[in-house]
Amino acid sequence: MPKPSEPTGDRAWELLRDQIIGLGERSFRKSYYPELRRNLWRLERFRALLDFAGDMVLLIALPDGEMIDANAAAAEIFGQPLEALIGRRFGELGLDRATEILTSLVRDTVGAAPLRRIEATVRSRSRSIPLDLTYRIAELDGRRYGVLLGRDARARIAAEARLRLAERVFDDSGEGIVVADTQGRIVEVNRAGENITGYRRAELEGQSPERFAIESHDPGYDRNAWAMLRAQGYWQGEIWSRRKNGEVFPVWLSVSAIRDEKGVVCHYVAMFSDISASKAHEARRKADEARIQHMAHHDFLTGLPNRLLLEVRFGQLLTEARRRRKRFALLFIDLDRFKNINDTFGHGVGDRLLCGVAARLSALVRATDTVSRQGGDEFVVLLSEIGGPDDAVLVARKLLRELGEPCVLEGHDLTVTPSIGIAVAPDDGESLETLLKHADLAMYEAKRQGRNNYQFFQQEMNARTLERLLLENRLRQALKQEEFELFYQPQVDLETGRMVAFEALLRWRHPERGLVLPMDFLPLAEETGLILPMGVWVLREVCRQVAAWRRGPWPEIRATVNLSALQFRQPALIEQLRSALADAEVEAEAIELEVAEGVAMQDAGATVHILRALRAMGVTLAIDNFGTGYSSLAYLKQFPVSVLKIDRSFVGDIGEDIGSAAICAAVIGLARNLGLDVVAEGVETDAQIAWLRAAGCCRAQGFLLGAPLPAAGYATGADLEVRLNDMGSLEGE
Repeated sequence: MPKPSEPTGDRAWELLRDQIIGLGERSFRKSYYPELRRNLWRLERFRALLDFAGDMVLLIALPDGEMIDANAAAAEIFGQPLEALIGRRFGELGLDRATEILTSLVRDTVGAAPLRRIEATVRSRSRSIPLDLTYRIAELDGRRYGVLLGRDARARIAAEARLRLAERVFDDSGEGIVVADTQGRIVEVNRAGENITGYRRAELEGQSPERFAIESHDPGYDRNAWAMLRAQGYWQGEIWSRRKNGEVFPVWLSVSAIRDEKGVVCHYVAMFSDISASKAHEARRKADEARIQHMAHHDFLTGLPNRLLLEVRFGQLLTEARRRRKRFALLFIDLDRFKNINDTFGHGVGDRLLCGVAARLSALVRATDTVSRQGGDEFVVLLSEIGGPDDAVLVARKLLRELGEPCVLEGHDLTVTPSIGIAVAPDDGESLETLLKHADLAMYEAKRQGRNNYQFFQQEMNARTLERLLLENRLRQALKQEEFELFYQPQVDLETGRMVAFEALLRWRHPERGLVLPMDFLPLAEETGLILPMGVWVLREVCRQVAAWRRGPWPEIRATVNLSALQFRQPALIEQLRSALADAEVEAEAIELEVAEGVAMQDAGATVHILRALRAMGVTLAIDNFGTGYSSLAYLKQFPVSVLKIDRSFVGDIGEDIGSAAICAAVIGLARNLGLDVVAEGVETDAQIAWLRAAGCCRAQGFLLGAPLPAAGYATGADLEVRLNDMGSLEGE
């Protein structure tokens, strides 16, 4: 009979049957036909045993890793039909350590290779199954194969977790616990039992509990207790006990009979507590109850709420959302490439990093929100109430920014970025399972798009959120396509009437919308970090323009630039400014940098150092929007600034509001005493000019003195027409 060539799986059985039928029974010798029948029976019996096995069985051809055979358990674990597995590459099945397994099998030597045991995980879009794998190399008919046996490890992992929990409950319990066998010999004592009795565990093991128990005041008390224990399997009451030092004290004791699987008593467990101080006892009891409750509802590593508590919180949120017709959001967070940290630095460092991430997450959300660890490097955030998807976007961006900051562990700066999927209830579902599934799918989409970003489960967001996302993308394109330009507004010396500076103002020349003002795009640019490359462009363009003006019509003109909060705090600012000045070949004194008062006071100590470094370069420094940021005068005295700019909200109300006029006068007086110049913004009337001149203000800018224009609008050397009352007489005084 011809030998089948490399049959695989069920095909082996079919080929053998076809050969028997094709040749015909009469063509066989009487001695050969029974042998074929036995072989066929053995093959069928082997296939039945293979499929009956509860563990996964795989046969892999080496070195290419082709799946030669598998059983029904393998098909169930991989979530695919058996025929879909046969013939596929081992590395295509979603097993996270497939490459490692295949590499070791190829390197192993038949006969000398050890039986290897590892833990691995089968991952798909909708589930993740941990496996206990055993594998080794084998040789069949002169060919090398890899044989793998795998078992679903979820039950083992859950059992180990329960065992660890039971061990912690036993050791951390505030009550003493003693376990004795049926002969009355102590086999185990917990820490509280040692502390209460004064005996160490080694002193009590193998001893009788009578070592620290004494007779009760009633001779029949103990006899009745044992009778109840034998009849009902449980007894509790108050007895007297004696510590190792001889002190006698009352304890509250409960004893339970523990039975084996046959129902026969195999051990007795006694739990006891010192009730000599009832208040202390009650406090400990409550603390124990609280600790046990906490352990039951919180992750043992990070202390965050676990899945059980997450379900409780979700139910409460859903009820409240339905009652008030509100939305809430679920954010599914997975740490990108966290496995690399575990593999490189070990699970101890990985666990501490997870604890650090848990702490950051808890600090970033509101008290009404819930942060939960789902296991591994997966976290869930329940945002208790949101006005719309926009609120979830703000939180997701904050998480991306903060979780991406390095974490120092054992001298290493470790950084992991999150991928975040967002689902909104009730739009995306009204059950925890549904929202988790949808947020998980969105998280995988975030990973597909490059990691370290967030994605909504649905693309149909409200118009405002969609507009913001489109605007963010459009801003990025505007940077690449050079759609930004600068307008300049003059500043006038109120004493001489001459123009002394231009303030640079950023504009966006949108192809469809036309000229876009800063208030419509700068907040989003600041939030997304796009303000940093935009700020670099502004510095370089301003330096280039002021250099041209100084070489032409205005040899002494200055240009002022407002620094954003992110730009002011970034370490590269000094070098960016130095490079812009050098490339434009312009003096540092031609540039005046403005920092908003609120930004300067966010970290006044750091602000002092930054301003001093900038001042050392020779640029002029100004505090913008002065009067709105609650400056500390002590810090203001330390700031190496030369100019205070009065906010336009005060200047505009000079003639109508006594308070605004008082603030303007106070700022001018403060600046005069500190030897600083004052610039008034937003000047629009002759009356405001007259008041500011009389008060001693140095400079002013506003539409009355000149509207913001492109640089080409100030191409000549002629002085701007300045509408100042009695300017000639002032110059003559």
